[in-house]
Amino acid sequence: MGRGSVTDRGSSHDAVTITDFTRDEQGIIIVWAYLEGPNGSLDVRLALDTGAAMTLVLPEVLDELGYSARDGDKITSINTANEVPEQGYRLRVRHFEALGCVFHAFRIHAHELPDYGVEGLLGMDFLGKFDFEVRISELRIRLERAGSGRAA
Repeated sequence: MGRGSVTDRGSSHDAVTITDFTRDEQGIIIVWAYLEGPNGSLDVRLALDTGAAMTLVLPEVLDELGYSARDGDKITSINTANEVPEQGYRLRVRHFEALGCVFHAFRIHAHELPDYGVEGLLGMDFLGKFDFEVRISELRIRLERAGSGRAA
């Protein structure tokens, strides 16, 4: 499975993108991200999570890309749904692409997750940069830079 299709990638800072997504059997919205690291690149299956403050990727995925806790700039802790604090670390990845938008030196949090069938969460640190509309019936996400002034 690929990263989803991007209808209008655009190059300007206020370009609108429309990206397909899927839903798993629990109804979780699944999007694809593309990450690059010292050892190569991977397509990563993420849950779109407006309840997550930060974008999170499993440590074993980051390990495969060539990152480690030594690359991190901070030890972090999160509370999962079962309220058990999980320790991890924060680092910047060379290249992060999701929903048709590319970021270099994007901050990722490396943490374990319960087995939801995803490799991470796309959180509000990413989503908050945009005005976005989730069209469940169409399985599409419409995204534009927050404050771009374009009509939705």
